[in-house]
Amino acid sequence: MPSAISTPLTYEILMYLNSFYFGMFATCELCMGIYKAANLPSPGTNKLLIEFALLLFLLSTEAGRIYLGRKGNLMERGLLFLLAIALTVPSSFVTLYFLLWQHYTLRLEVILCSIQIVLLTAELIIAVLCLVSIYRPSPEE
Repeated sequence: MPSAISTPLTYEILMYLNSFYFGMFATCELCMGIYKAANLPSPGTNKLLIEFALLLFLLSTEAGRIYLGRKGNLMERGLLFLLAIALTVPSSFVTLYFLLWQHYTLRLEVILCSIQIVLLTAELIIAVLCLVSIYRPSPEE
């Protein structure tokens, strides 16, 4: 039985979990955005449009990040891991925007965004470990 934790397996589990969590996160974020637009005093149409545009941007970057990360993990391609790591940066900034800097932040958003940030951080750490294991020379037996 191996004593070391398999980082590609851990990364795949995290990406699989995040693919379902992000679908729920994006749906809840969209519903809360519609709720805030309908029921809370409007900060302005421009601000609401920016928040919905950021949500669309987050959808595209996170979908690309999950796809590239899972594909890079299965194929053991370092370039795909690097692209997934690069897409983690805008995804985390937009999630931080929804957590800290948007006009109205609901308690549910704080909880969901905090979980998303924890998942992004864990996936980033494991992705770097997988990248190191891909490029590390294998010991000759």
